[in-house]
Amino acid sequence: MSSTREKQRFPTTQRPHWRGCVGTPPRTDEGTMSEIRIPIDVPGHATSLVVRRGGVQVVGSILARESIAIDARRVLVVVDASIAATHAPRVVTALERAGARVAVHEMRAREETKSMREVEAIWSAALEARLDRGGLLVALGGGLVGDVAGFAAATYLRGIDLVQIPTTLLAMVDASIGGKTGVNLALPGGGLGKNLAGAFWQPKVTIADADLLTTLPVRELRAGLAECAKHAVIAGGALLAALEADARALAAGDVSALDRLIPASASVKAAIVARDPHELGERALLNLGHTFGHAIETVPALQLLHGEAVAIGMVAAAHCAHAYFAPPVGSPSVGSPNEPLAVRVERLLSQLGLPIRMPLPIPQSEIRHRMGFDKKNQGGVLRLVLARKMGDVTVVTDPPEETVLAGLAAIGAAGESAM
Repeated sequence: MSSTREKQRFPTTQRPHWRGCVGTPPRTDEGTMSEIRIPIDVPGHATSLVVRRGGVQVVGSILARESIAIDARRVLVVVDASIAATHAPRVVTALERAGARVAVHEMRAREETKSMREVEAIWSAALEARLDRGGLLVALGGGLVGDVAGFAAATYLRGIDLVQIPTTLLAMVDASIGGKTGVNLALPGGGLGKNLAGAFWQPKVTIADADLLTTLPVRELRAGLAECAKHAVIAGGALLAALEADARALAAGDVSALDRLIPASASVKAAIVARDPHELGERALLNLGHTFGHAIETVPALQLLHGEAVAIGMVAAAHCAHAYFAPPVGSPSVGSPNEPLAVRVERLLSQLGLPIRMPLPIPQSEIRHRMGFDKKNQGGVLRLVLARKMGDVTVVTDPPEETVLAGLAAIGAAGESAM
């Protein structure tokens, strides 16, 4: 391989077991629900993830235990309009019971509204609710709401406190953890560039209440499983084996399997974020599948959810890795203990009910063009996260074009000769 191509490899030594997590063991509070607290020790901005069924009913007590003052505080709840009637009243009631003065702002959770215009609307709502620098913003929704509301919190009066209450599986295990916030920008030539403007802004706490998933459509639930699969490929070991064993149950929404999955999967991201909060090194591994996935997601004709696009992107990345690392002749066959990574990834994603090919043969050139605007690129040079094997993930800078095209071909992108 050319010396001009740089590979970054980071240790993935913290491999949580399915039933364990980084942080304290499950405990029972207030005599009712089991609660797992996962500390995220970001230097200077320590935060935590609290996993608890029924957590939204006792938001006040959770915030108190996290030393977040709430009595007489002005709070703006930014909520996905589609769940404003179902989930917001319980959060508002719990906050008011704790003494907060609460206002609500509804937003439509669509990629086209993930914009500075929506951030400005949140700023205006905060002003109308008379939030000062002591105010608190609560993001109640999926990853899109968390990104936009988080960016508004990071920039309103140069930054106010933020609490994340994710309502999708994808947000509970990934998007709400780590402090990334942002909005999309229009790309030259059309389409949207994902999260091209934003800021790092850690929430004071994230509360993951799996009871909120009861209203989630099956397709949305399965989309969240893509990020869990990503964490499992990065961690390898027991987490991967357990996810494979429970894959079909998770795709069907099995409650017990979800209760095991959420803290275990979230712990992978929490541990990496604590070591690299600003994505200066190891945190880049969490972009596995995302360079392809973000490009695919922005193609309007495909109508894919984020997690679906990430799943397809993981397949592309697995085939890129197969081409880049050039397995020797006589490498392990399908079904063997060390079968090709791409085969194992495709089987896992399929069992989770996720797509592994694009539903339409979008030209390779179009996907490749969109990949050029990925925010992880440096100096106009493409960077891909590739796995040598499960649990051994690497950042590859400036991969050969034939490697990239191998990944695109594997997910059904149309070659120039087919156009």
